[in-house]
Amino acid sequence: MPAGEDQPATLQTRLETDAAGAGKGRNRAGPPTVADPAALLQRLDDSGHFHRDSRAGRVYHPGMVSLREDVPVDSLHVSVDDNRVMAHVDEASPLAARSEGRSRYSVVRATAHNLAGIAHDVLTLVRGRQGDHTCKLDCEWVSREAGGAPRIVPLLDPTTSAWGVQLDVRLSGRLDEARLRAALDTIVGVRGGGDCLTVVDCDDDEGLDAARRRLHGADVPLTVLPPFHVHLAHHSAGDVLMLNLNHAAVDGFGALRLLERLARSYAGDGPPQDALDFLACADLPVQPTAPTPPRLVRLGRAVLERLRDALSKPPRLAAEEADGDAGYGFHLVGLSAQATRDVSRRGGGVGEVLIAALHLTIAEWNRRHQLRGRRIGVLVPVDLRPDDLPDHVVANLSVNTRLSTTPRERATPGAALRAICWQVERDEGTRTGIALIAALERAGMLALWAKQSTIVLQPLIDNGRADAAMVCDLGSLACAPSFGPGAGQVRELWFSPPSRSPRCLCVGAVTVEGRLHLTFRYPHRLFGPDAVRRFADLYVAQLELVGGTTS
Repeated sequence: MPAGEDQPATLQTRLETDAAGAGKGRNRAGPPTVADPAALLQRLDDSGHFHRDSRAGRVYHPGMVSLREDVPVDSLHVSVDDNRVMAHVDEASPLAARSEGRSRYSVVRATAHNLAGIAHDVLTLVRGRQGDHTCKLDCEWVSREAGGAPRIVPLLDPTTSAWGVQLDVRLSGRLDEARLRAALDTIVGVRGGGDCLTVVDCDDDEGLDAARRRLHGADVPLTVLPPFHVHLAHHSAGDVLMLNLNHAAVDGFGALRLLERLARSYAGDGPPQDALDFLACADLPVQPTAPTPPRLVRLGRAVLERLRDALSKPPRLAAEEADGDAGYGFHLVGLSAQATRDVSRRGGGVGEVLIAALHLTIAEWNRRHQLRGRRIGVLVPVDLRPDDLPDHVVANLSVNTRLSTTPRERATPGAALRAICWQVERDEGTRTGIALIAALERAGMLALWAKQSTIVLQPLIDNGRADAAMVCDLGSLACAPSFGPGAGQVRELWFSPPSRSPRCLCVGAVTVEGRLHLTFRYPHRLFGPDAVRRFADLYVAQLELVGGTTS
């Protein structure tokens, strides 16, 4: 829209997102955020050039505030969901011309708007660029004051909750900055790969926690390599190496592989190896096989179970000491070697014990807060990496599956553990994760508007189907990664997965040299520091109960 003396102009700057991996079917980093969404919406409202959607218009994007620019073509469409902003330019606006100072939707123009979107998707599919939805996002708004020069107002402030995997390593010694930068250059395979490194000095553990929050409060772009940021925190008790890895490029299992490669490169251990490849897995190297009759029966039972999950609204985790701030805090809990053995040697596997204990903890926590709910759902990432995946390939090759329990299944620790073990065995037998990938691949034939319509159902029910928590166990490392004698021993290793839901608690687990490390990544909108400490204590107590079961 051309700029006038008293009206704003769009597109001072175009922000290109999803560069290297576009069209490969990868996950995408989420929309940027604004520090004050109310002020942004008020500014656009006051400009007099936007139509705020009515109740009928919000059917297309429920749960959001949406404003459309009042021009027939190349209309800027801005949607704000909580503090996240999404914006794009519609070639054909669904709005009719202004009438008596008020714009309205037109059936003819809305039809043209939808047909234009469908045509774009069909052309994209024919050209063989499925999923190539490069987003050109207006990130600045130019307004002209009366009789004055243009004033640029930034719309986006990507400084809050990010979509990244957290991985921290605490050493007994000190890392050399130059050697660490050189090691980062080596594993990334490009000069300047070490530019992702920031060195900070921390006087105490509170300083470490503040550095951790700063690191994980920033987005990691996919437009340049590497897709991660690193903080080297110097501390009197030993250095801490902190990594924030874009989850679209690296999952928790890949993050651990990256850390091991970085340690070997820093220590100069072994012959030179190929640089890490973050783009090699354009297609998941696993395919579903034709189910046999017994598997069809199990698959049918799994479908019924999923349907029951879908029809039963899962309870949210009761908030305590929450505030309105975006972002996450981190609470670290380390179990002793004896407590770790108690968890791992009885009952099911360590992963099943962790999941069952989390179900019991959520149920007890909600009971204490008078929050009722029958079924509890917990998300669990499933690693789909084949055994022969090359060591230099690092990617996001996991899918989430929901494991749920009823009050009857949570009646005793043993019953909860049996319910979880049965579901894990069922999912492994039916390969539901692979089935999901296959379904998503076939969904590439759908037009973009059809895929979007399934996503907008989530805010329509106010995220009522969001699970209460997520737990991810990276397994057991017999030996911690070694950075060489000068760096000292790895004393601690902390990990947590990310979550898009502002009310979802994420628990990351990894066992290193016989000790279980638990990281509670909590949204500030869910817990305060004291509340998450109480929740963690309750979880450890439930771990002891579930770990002590004999069946």
